[in-house]
Amino acid sequence: MWSVVQRREIRRRVQDQVTLDAAKPPNEIEAGTDISPLRRPLIYPPIGESNRREGNRSQHSPDSEILVTAEAGDPLYPQDWPLLSRCKNLAILSLLIFVQGWAGASDSIESSRASSEFNVSKETENLSTAMYLVGVATGAPFSGPFSETAGRNPTYLISTLIYLCFVLGSAKASTFRGRIICRYFVGLFSSATLATNGSSVRDQFRDVKRTLVFPIIAWVNVIGALISARFRKTSYYSVAADLLCV
Repeated sequence: MWSVVQRREIRRRVQDQVTLDAAKPPNEIEAGTDISPLRRPLIYPPIGESNRREGNRSQHSPDSEILVTAEAGDPLYPQDWPLLSRCKNLAILSLLIFVQGWAGASDSIESSRASSEFNVSKETENLSTAMYLVGVATGAPFSGPFSETAGRNPTYLISTLIYLCFVLGSAKASTFRGRIICRYFVGLFSSATLATNGSSVRDQFRDVKRTLVFPIIAWVNVIGALISARFRKTSYYSVAADLLCV
């Protein structure tokens, strides 16, 4: 819900600013423009009526670009949110990463039982994990641009909901073919979280604090597969030792 409110508020502010600047002389607009070095502005060309008719977005004047920035103390700017809110978001994101990363390798824990259940060889059963990885590789090139356009929050929510449906489908599949198909889509919709979580860290934390947060996210990205791999062969103590050494 916050994503919808945020997008509407940003759209309203940009429209108000464009309307205000249109009523000013060009030299007054340049003199009044103040861009803070801490902000990373977003520049995009507006689509004129002629470009709409011709379907050509590339022909535009540099002077017609709209510069969108955030002011100091803006509640819509993620890096100005309270530290507690950003840490809460980081904890939720870490949980999503762990769960969806765990889904990739946890299937191998019971590979022997699954191969006997579906009457396939152990090598064929490994196709379940392979299809998950293929799904992640397929979705990663698209999840990043989609999150930049629609926002991080809608991307995480929609993909996680569909991910849960296919996890349930892979658990309830009565045939090996159906299970393989579900595993592919589990990886496909996991890619939205696994491929864009670093961008969420960049959105909320400035350069210095990122040096502390990025190692946490990197650690969470690998512990899911590490735990599942160690559970196959060793005890709980070995798993704990590996996590401390990562």
